[in-house]
Amino acid sequence: MAMDWRDVKAEIEAEIDKIWFDEPLELTLSKRGIFPSGAGAHQQAFGNFVFLFADTHAIGGFVIEAPMYSFVDNPSFTLDHCKTIFTAINMNKCRIMGANHGPDSKCPAAWLNMPKFQKFYLDIEACLDTVKTKEEFKSLLWSWFNYVDRFNKWVYVLFPWSAVGDQMPLITGKDISPADLELCKEAGLF
Repeated sequence: MAMDWRDVKAEIEAEIDKIWFDEPLELTLSKRGIFPSGAGAHQQAFGNFVFLFADTHAIGGFVIEAPMYSFVDNPSFTLDHCKTIFTAINMNKCRIMGANHGPDSKCPAAWLNMPKFQKFYLDIEACLDTVKTKEEFKSLLWSWFNYVDRFNKWVYVLFPWSAVGDQMPLITGKDISPADLELCKEAGLF
């Protein structure tokens, strides 16, 4: 029998409580550059942190969350439409971030150190038959997006901003070279 959506919601809520004030272990390992999956480019983990930032940002309140609530609140979308949309826009992203393909694969661990994203997504997918109303679905989504957003806030805090901050100084006004000023004009900035 499939999990009940209330049990999945409780599971996600327990994880939110766990990481509300305490840094997620997945991110502790990530900031140390530890990625058992082998993710990374040129023996560097910095790009992984960029994806941790971007992917959690995309799934959460800044990209997917608001439209999802709009679909649920829109009477022209049925509950089944909303379930289909949710799985379509979360499935691949969660798999990429957190699927473990086993020790004999080219990806022997959760790719971006986020196995709970894949687990919670799969649990939500497995419990969708027990969700009978849009209100129940919205309640489940509320927990999912709170988890995603809290995790994303941790990524904001832990992101190695200093590694790139001094590498890209702001150039404005009279400090813009004549050649770059022409590019600005060509780009339509003026």
